[in-house]
Amino acid sequence: MASRLDCGPKCIILLAAIIAETKCRFLDLHGGYVAAAIQLAAQTHFTTTLAVQNQPDILTLHLDFLLACVCQEMQITIFDLKLGRGTSTIQLQVMQNDKLKVIATATLTNFDQPVGPTAKSDWALHPPPKPVPNFEKVLAHKPDDNWLPSILDGEVLSFTRRQLTLNPRGGYPTAGIYDAWYTFQGGRMDTTYLTMMTDCNPSMSNALLQSNTPYNIHRVFTGIKAWADENPGVPAPLTNSLKDAARLTISDTTLTLDIEFKRKLPKGGQEWIFSRAALKMMQGGRLDVDVTLCDHNMDVLCFSRQIMVALDGARVFTARQRGKPESSL
Repeated sequence: MASRLDCGPKCIILLAAIIAETKCRFLDLHGGYVAAAIQLAAQTHFTTTLAVQNQPDILTLHLDFLLACVCQEMQITIFDLKLGRGTSTIQLQVMQNDKLKVIATATLTNFDQPVGPTAKSDWALHPPPKPVPNFEKVLAHKPDDNWLPSILDGEVLSFTRRQLTLNPRGGYPTAGIYDAWYTFQGGRMDTTYLTMMTDCNPSMSNALLQSNTPYNIHRVFTGIKAWADENPGVPAPLTNSLKDAARLTISDTTLTLDIEFKRKLPKGGQEWIFSRAALKMMQGGRLDVDVTLCDHNMDVLCFSRQIMVALDGARVFTARQRGKPESSL
């Protein structure tokens, strides 16, 4: 069975927000946005067309990015591959201008219905993150002992102007590991937001290479710390611009994204999430990024893995400016 989700109310709202907020005429659409739209389409399919399955929760989501998506409407076509009692699997195809841009596979289940036992393992984040912040103090603009607040208000990924980020005091001493806490002021995060947040990490290549750009998290942290020394507890104001993006020497491009959701979010949504992004190896411009997202109690919400390539940033930007045809890698 195939169905098309190109006119659902929530899909229209999400895509309208993406196009209205993202000043990205010369930038590819952020992969987190695309993943969020696909997650929402899959979830909508199982709460409407396939509601009888009673499987409203996405267990796994795999995406292959074939061509770059751009800031315009997308059509998502869904094919039912397997409808089962415990899990069901569908394929989603993203089209823009009659071009196949993304192929995704989603497996859905019902987290309220166990299919077997539950047991804890000795797995833990290593090295261990800093202690959980005092969220009340943070929101009252009082300094936390372990985390420094910041808000990014720029032209690229402008949704971040509503996102409060907590950065670890002392910075990022372990190369390839980057921790943060996030909350969206005036709202809570649902699973669609969570999906987007799997791809909202610092540029791993720019950080590892210590590039002299605004996308090097170590350089950004220097500014955050200087601000905090003078304004304890007050979020450090950060910014970026399309000119900054044009000067990037390295641009991370996602080839594949895999997400495994571990539990259902609270009905009212999640206020705070912890994120650890970890890179194991960058070799010949190819890199992997594992992301762990946890709730305020440090219980895991989801795991994700991206396979990326670090490309010449100037070439990527100028190709979009000149309107050159998109091509796969």
